[in-house]
Amino acid sequence: MTNYDVIVIGGGPGGYVAAIKAALSGKKTAVVEKENLGGVCLNWGCIPTKSLLRNAEIVRHLQQGDQFGFSVQGVKTDYAAAQKRSRDVSARLVRGIEYLMKKNKITVWRDSARFVGTHELALASGEHLGAKNIIIATGSTPFALPMLDYTQPNVLDSKKALQVTQAPKSIIIIGAGAIGMEFATVFHAYGTQVHLVEMLPHLLPNEDAEISALVEKEFIKKGFDVHTATKLTAVRNDGKTVCARFEKDGKSFEITSESILAATGIRPNTGDLNLKSIGIKTDSRGYIVTDDAMRTNVPGIYAIGDVTGKLALAHTASAQGIRAVEHLCGKNPAPLCYQNIPRCTYTVPEVASAGLSEAQASQAGYDTASAVFPLSANGKAISYGEDTGFVKLVYEKKYGQLLGVHMAGVHVTEMIGGMVGFLGMEMTVEEMADIVFPHPTVSEALMEAAHIAEGCPIHI
Repeated sequence: MTNYDVIVIGGGPGGYVAAIKAALSGKKTAVVEKENLGGVCLNWGCIPTKSLLRNAEIVRHLQQGDQFGFSVQGVKTDYAAAQKRSRDVSARLVRGIEYLMKKNKITVWRDSARFVGTHELALASGEHLGAKNIIIATGSTPFALPMLDYTQPNVLDSKKALQVTQAPKSIIIIGAGAIGMEFATVFHAYGTQVHLVEMLPHLLPNEDAEISALVEKEFIKKGFDVHTATKLTAVRNDGKTVCARFEKDGKSFEITSESILAATGIRPNTGDLNLKSIGIKTDSRGYIVTDDAMRTNVPGIYAIGDVTGKLALAHTASAQGIRAVEHLCGKNPAPLCYQNIPRCTYTVPEVASAGLSEAQASQAGYDTASAVFPLSANGKAISYGEDTGFVKLVYEKKYGQLLGVHMAGVHVTEMIGGMVGFLGMEMTVEEMADIVFPHPTVSEALMEAAHIAEGCPIHI
């Protein structure tokens, strides 16, 4: 048996970050990863979708030539080239992670692992590894809708959607969270007729109500076929055409499309780990139960990322990985405040949020207020020709403490990080209004919203 100080099962954004942190802390470290390093994020999620979205953005700008005073004749879009570029971008970043493993002298086992003891793993190859500390970072898999036959080429999940080399003529997307909305944005830019179906009352249902309403209005205006509060009840598929039956307000209707994409959530990758044999506790959904230091109920075993069911985002997994390693090194890391972790959706307009929505703040017992500044009054957004959207501050009335930041518009995903710092410092809107933001930037809309909260609106 080969022994280590730390073994990380899974090489995604939680696992590889944890491994690097452990190696930098002087621990003999190994990673067990059966596929490519980088996990879903680098290979089948965050990175390739952003590459496709960048291509879609350029296509959209070319279609807006009249607005900016240029004309381009004979432009042809090539979705296969865009898809290849997305794979090339992913491959480049995976090579970067491989380099970091070598640089930090981390052993990578290209294999799968299962527990055969509290400090021992058996690999599929027959090798046995041991460690005082083991970090589970095996991620998640898209939830499969039982009424869909995923062996059919026109039935997609998020991974399969990244492998298609031709944009479909039409597609039904089930689920209007971040994943569904981003694929809708990509395919629509390449001429696909997109039918968006969400079981909850609004698109992006987990966002602040005003944000969801704005995005929904914009998608309808752009020609998306939007159906909210709508449930999928049946599917017929001959491999070339999908006919899906839905129910809304007690009435049934059908949509016929070339393809269908399910973007309805995830399930944890824990089934092959043999967790029961060592008594690791999971919740009713199969997620591993952890404390603030990412410890499971079994000493020396930690879990991070999607398998914890806390917040399925790459940056959450990385932050959890760092805290797990700090704890096993004898430190006392500060717990994560999950409500303040930034959430981004890369649609048009972009959406970014952190902290409590207005409804959540009220439910939590705060006497709340909000201040909204529209990007139609922001010089940089107008200059970009992207003045749809707004920034919204949610705050507590008595002391003015900032409770949440919710934004829709150009570049807002690049602006949310600083707001997370403000939330963590329990900054007040008065203090925020005193900060000198650069001009012209979209970010100064946040300062303007703080002025509104203080009762002194400047540019509106």
